[in-house]
Amino acid sequence: MNDPTKLTITAYTGTGDKPPLSTSPDDKYTALVNPETYVIKHTVNWSTAVTTGTPQDPKYISTPPPSYQFDFLFDATGIIPKPNDLGALGQVPLVGAVAGAISNLVNPSKPYDVMDELEKFKKVVLYYNGDEHSPRVVNLLWGKLTFDGKLSSLNISFKLFKPDGTPLRAVATAAFMDAETEKQWNDKYKPNSPDLTHIRQVKEGDTLPLMAYRIYGDASYYLEVARVNNIVNFRNLRPGDKIKFPPINKSAT
Repeated sequence: MNDPTKLTITAYTGTGDKPPLSTSPDDKYTALVNPETYVIKHTVNWSTAVTTGTPQDPKYISTPPPSYQFDFLFDATGIIPKPNDLGALGQVPLVGAVAGAISNLVNPSKPYDVMDELEKFKKVVLYYNGDEHSPRVVNLLWGKLTFDGKLSSLNISFKLFKPDGTPLRAVATAAFMDAETEKQWNDKYKPNSPDLTHIRQVKEGDTLPLMAYRIYGDASYYLEVARVNNIVNFRNLRPGDKIKFPPINKSAT
């Protein structure tokens, strides 16, 4: 049974638009210690092309979906009890100082082994499965945070060792890219939604019908844009001018 207070990673099974979440215990990891922090990274792509030998102002290209990054701690020192031994997590010393911990349910008679646990973790987030030939889509769930993504990078740092070199502690930094495509992401947030007011700066080669088409998907709205901006000669736009594109109620036109 899932603990809704713990960060849980569950792999989807099968292919298609909406594959089901796996019910196998081997396809799930639950955080032993919740993260203190995690990172959401947003990237904006700009064009910096040089044309006619002159650098141009950067032009917006796209906004891909965000990525999420977590640190997971694997610890066999005994400071953090195994899941089977855990009574009250809030009473464990030093818990608040770690960024996260991952552990699957283990046999109480078997000692916690960092390398074994890393393999179980990688089986869920890293290794290929079935016909996909890529890491599976996983669901990360923790309270109100829910996120479907695929692993984009995994760095494992080993921190503490037995005298024979056996790792006693490791931190896995895992980054997940949003499972949505860039088109799905941009469609959802509609950066050029006709229901919003947009301010655009005129670039060399821009025309009012072309700019209207970019915002509304219909060049014929340039007449309304010209009226709102008191533009008398829409064929004589000057680079650098700022033009307001108001919300358009297409259903009323």
